Parts: sequence; C-alpha cells; structure tokens
Amino acid sequence: MPTAKGDSIALYSEGTFDEHIQELANYLARNKTEEDRTLFIKPFVEALIPREDLTPFEEDPGRRREVLEMVLERMNGVGEGTEKEIEGFFNLLMAYTLDSYPDPATPIGKLLSSILTAQRPPSIKYRLLSNVFNALPQASPLRPKTFLLILNLASKNDELDVLHLHKAEVDKWLEEWDITVEERAQFCKEIADALFKASQPAKAYPYLILRAQILPSNSPNANSSVMDALISGLRLSSIYNFEPIIGLQNINLVREHPLFKLLKIFLRSGMKEWQEWVATNEAELTSCGLDRTSVEKKIRLVTLTELVTANIGKTITYAEIASTIQVTEAEVENWVIQAIRAKLIVGKLDQTTRTFAVVRSTTRQFTPGDWEALDDRLEKWKATLVDILSVVSAARKKATGPTGAAGITPVAAS
Repeated sequence: MPTAKGDSIALYSEGTFDEHIQELANYLARNKTEEDRTLFIKPFVEALIPREDLTPFEEDPGRRREVLEMVLERMNGVGEGTEKEIEGFFNLLMAYTLDSYPDPATPIGKLLSSILTAQRPPSIKYRLLSNVFNALPQASPLRPKTFLLILNLASKNDELDVLHLHKAEVDKWLEEWDITVEERAQFCKEIADALFKASQPAKAYPYLILRAQILPSNSPNANSSVMDALISGLRLSSIYNFEPIIGLQNINLVREHPLFKLLKIFLRSGMKEWQEWVATNEAELTSCGLDRTSVEKKIRLVTLTELVTANIGKTITYAEIASTIQVTEAEVENWVIQAIRAKLIVGKLDQTTRTFAVVRSTTRQFTPGDWEALDDRLEKWKATLVDILSVVSAARKKATGPTGAAGITPVAAS
C-alpha cells in the first residue's frame, strides 16, 4: 500500500528510450493478430527511426512526450499479461511520464483511468495505484487524488483494512502535499466517510477532529466540521474525553447551538443538568441522529468518574454513588463495573461494606484545580517515601552495627 516517500518500484530491464517504447508497444499489441500487430506497431517504428535533423530522445522531453502520447492513446485497460508484466509496463510508463512532462496531471490521469477500468482483480489494481502514489514526488497534488482512488476502490470492495491506514502517516502527508487548506480538510472527510461506511466510526472520529482543526474560521465548512466532530463524539460509546472538541479553535462558531451546552455538561456538570437540558432539547438529539438512552448512559458514567476522581485513595458508599448518578443502590455495582470496563476508573467493590475503594480514575477535563490536586498527592507520596527511606536506613544501621559488617563481631589481634 502507499508509503510516505516516493519510491518507484522498477520491474523492467535497462535500456534506451527507443528500446523501452518498443517493449511497451509490443506489450499492447500482444493479443492482436499478426496483421493487426504489424499495423499497430508500425507508427511506433516510424516515430523511433533515428533522424540527424532531430535531437535524440534522451535529450528532448518534447519528442519523448509525442511518442508517449501515442502509447497513452492506444492503451485499453492494463493489457494482456501476468501481474508482474502489467506492473512492469505501468512502472516503465510512469517513470518516463514523470521524466518528460512538466505537469503530468493529464497523462497520469489516463494511467489511473486505465487501471480502474481494467477487468482485473482488486489486488492488482491496489498494487498499480500504490506504485503510482509512491512514484509521485512527495509534494505532488496528484498524491491525494491517487490515494482517494485507492481508498474508494477499497471501500467499494469492503476491503478498507488492506490499506493499513495510520493517522500519523496521514498527518505527515498533509504537511508534505502542495494542496489548499480546503483540499486537506476534504481529504480528511473522505477518509472519515469511508471508515463510517466500513462500520469503523471510532477510527473515523480522529479524522473529523483533524478536519475541524485544519479549517480556518472563515471557511464555509468550518461550522459543519465542528458539528460533525461534536455529533460523532457524542454518538460514540467509546468517547468520554471531549477536550479535543472543546479545544477546537472554531468551537465558538457553535456556541449558540444546544449541543454546545450538552458538551459543557459532559465536561463540567452531572445528571441534574442533563435532566434539565433534555427536558427542552430532546428533539435536538433526534434531529442530530443521537439516541437519548446512549447519551444519558455516557453522562452517567462521566458523572460517576467525576465523583471517583474527587475521592482517589478513599472509599465511596453505594448510597453516595446512587445519589450522584441517580440510580438505585441495587444498580450501583452494574454502573461501577461498566465504568471500569470503559477504563474510566479503577478500584474494588466491597459487597459486604457496600463501598467502592478508589484506586485511580481518568479526568474528563483537566483544570487548574486538577493540577493542584495532583501536585498535592505527589507531595504526600514524596513525603511517604522519605519516611519509608528513613525507617529502612535506621534498620540497616542497627543491623550492621559499628563495623558495617552485619552479624560479624570484631576480633582483637593477639
């Protein structure tokens, strides 16, 4: 699949431009009759005849383009050959195209079209398209276009996993490519849409965040990009940290939207505020494709997390938990277990004492107060370690005695 650097894979023999064009022409003509093959190759033979009044092909990109146009015009699909022969044909043609055209958009467009329309299995198409992508210069605006063709092909065949797509790699590409801000944002949206179609919404979410981060406030798509990221985050059962959304530079564009107030509840409030919000905004959930039960579950879990965060190293009674998240005491264990499974909190339930011993928890929004609390806990931990070291040191001195050799009594020389 595509790699970050432009690395063309050469599968053709060494030779001159003339020899390579003859190879390309012979490959395209191989499925024709003897008579048709002769007629097909004749224009190439004539075009390649050495002429003293013309500059050699190796020194004249213009002459090379004229002959390459003949090849491109006569292409139909990927030809008749083995996968290795097909790959060699396209790599050779691609190499000369990049070497001969100042702007290779049109000829490469023809190559891409031939690959996509060929009656061949997707596997060879992925390979050929990836070779084109990897051969293009790193900054080329043709790279995103080529990758989107690969993406759409994989999406159409329900084979998105063959791309082994990683966001860190996409971030690098977006820095390298010579494309507009809007094109970068649209690229992220295309990836997200394909992942949603493949039922991988959790993998799509970071690309929606990235799209919203890329677009400036004066973009016509800035508002919708923030809303798309916000709705996706609220919908996903695995998302409890909304700091990436509240931290978006364009978040103020949706400040008046009811979902922004819901976002604030996720970050700072609890069940009481949720009940007040949903009483007047339930229709907004429906219009945005959000399920009330799912959203309420997330609110309840983050509210529980907030309670646990305030009680690190302590125990919380079932009654206190039930009151905070507005459930019965009989339901407390189920909710605590769900929070543990979601990796929001860590601790131990005690059915005998009906308490939850808190070990640690995540923080739904790290505020200055959280930093202060963390600093306080670290200072206490540091003081405890000092005390422990002091006790250990004293015990070691007592055990070794005045000579420093434990268990050995000094003997006077006779």
